[in-house]
Amino acid sequence: MKRALLLAFVLAASTAQANVWERAIDADQPERLADDKFESEMRQGDEHALLASSRNIGKKEVFSHLQNAIAAYRNAAAAKPRDGEPYFRIGKLLYAFYFDCTDQWARTIAFQTCTDQQRDPKSFNVAKAKEIIAAWDAFEARAPLDPRLSVEVSGDTEILFDRAILHTKLATKADLEAAALDYEKLLSRHDGLEGGTGRVLGNLAETYMMLGRMEESLETYREALRAYPDTSTLYGYAVALDRDESTRAALDIIKSSGLDQRRAFYEGVQTGGTFFVPEGEVFYYLALVDEAFGYEEDAIGKWQAYIASGAHPEFQPRAKAHLDTLNAHKRRRAIPIESPWPDLFR
Repeated sequence: MKRALLLAFVLAASTAQANVWERAIDADQPERLADDKFESEMRQGDEHALLASSRNIGKKEVFSHLQNAIAAYRNAAAAKPRDGEPYFRIGKLLYAFYFDCTDQWARTIAFQTCTDQQRDPKSFNVAKAKEIIAAWDAFEARAPLDPRLSVEVSGDTEILFDRAILHTKLATKADLEAAALDYEKLLSRHDGLEGGTGRVLGNLAETYMMLGRMEESLETYREALRAYPDTSTLYGYAVALDRDESTRAALDIIKSSGLDQRRAFYEGVQTGGTFFVPEGEVFYYLALVDEAFGYEEDAIGKWQAYIASGAHPEFQPRAKAHLDTLNAHKRRRAIPIESPWPDLFR
């Protein structure tokens, strides 16, 4: 009897232990299944991304693989909602296909998929820009300290920088504020010795100007020029000075840079290397530059074009003041000069 009871206790204990292990295995199973699902979908996404970049397939197949890659990454994100990597890859893949192909510094993927419109530097896909921003926002929310946000990786620009450019091109006040915040984050993570700091400062200064934060804009332009004194930044500083009603200083700065810089700036605008938001903003820069070098007829036409574009209504009065001054000069030149001694040469 005692032996039977002892055997019963041993069997019961063994069964209980087996049930504990089974429950532990069962409890762990959803996590293991999620991991397996995540890894499988990420692999599929990578495979489709690689196929989408192939030069040996047609455009329809390229976009099919692109869509399948995005879908796989989204499935991976659903399997492990706290992991930021799927969102990083969604953003980078979409950016490579829809925006790097319009960029003269395109680096990552064979861009046979770009349409003629996408090759035009002035084109901008608003829907895809918002989709990329949403993906990178999700990535940052899950991995706020990931170095890929603020460090160039394999020749690609930082996520924060690319996102700031997309926000800038969307051009709403909220987007401009988001762009400024991204540039500020970049600067806070740089040590001040990196080559891209001047570019970030210049873009931040221009963004502050578009937001009407003129004092911050001027100070940031000065800092940018100390770090990287390129023509675009110098002219941006002159425009900010002019809009802050320091026109004489603005014109003197432009003129002191020389005609070679004027030609370089025009070339940058024509090739799409320098962009403006909204597009009509370019006329303010060109008009101010032409006025500084004494090309008054050209300047009049560009001030008129800026006013007609409606770009940045808050700066329209400054443009009209320039136009009025130049037209007054023109009228004075048109008045014939009468001799004080009209009978002397008769």
